[in-house]
Amino acid sequence: MSITTTVAYALHTVFAGVWTGAVVFTTWKLLPLAADSDLSPAVLRGAAGGLSVFSRTSAVVLPATGLWMIWTQYGGLSGLTVPPRGHAVLTMVVLWLLMTGMTEAGAARIREAADAGKVRTAARESGRFLKAASAAGVVTLLLGGYLAAPPL
Repeated sequence: MSITTTVAYALHTVFAGVWTGAVVFTTWKLLPLAADSDLSPAVLRGAAGGLSVFSRTSAVVLPATGLWMIWTQYGGLSGLTVPPRGHAVLTMVVLWLLMTGMTEAGAARIREAADAGKVRTAARESGRFLKAASAAGVVTLLLGGYLAAPPL
């Protein structure tokens, strides 16, 4: 494996894990605190800003590194039609798109409510989006683990 491919795998894996972790942490810890009014609007706005940065950066990093891996490991886009590994990659792409959209929607709702000083509203209105994003992220990481294993 070339150094470029190794770097692509490392960036892809680390970034996907950190991004998923940030979304899960926000959903699991910050939103319940906001629902109890234990966070300030400024803290929530900062969390939403961080999620948006991860989400938008993933729109560049993950496709770039993913396309490199598809090209070098699957022989190009035609390799994605070969089950089961190609289908797992396509499923990951769909989940990544869903996670990006849900993270952006949740972060936007947090920002809107936090700007109005409504901490509980921020937690309530963003919760379902960030729970869905968390689930998509975890499933995506599980599929990544499957793909990291040698083919049977």
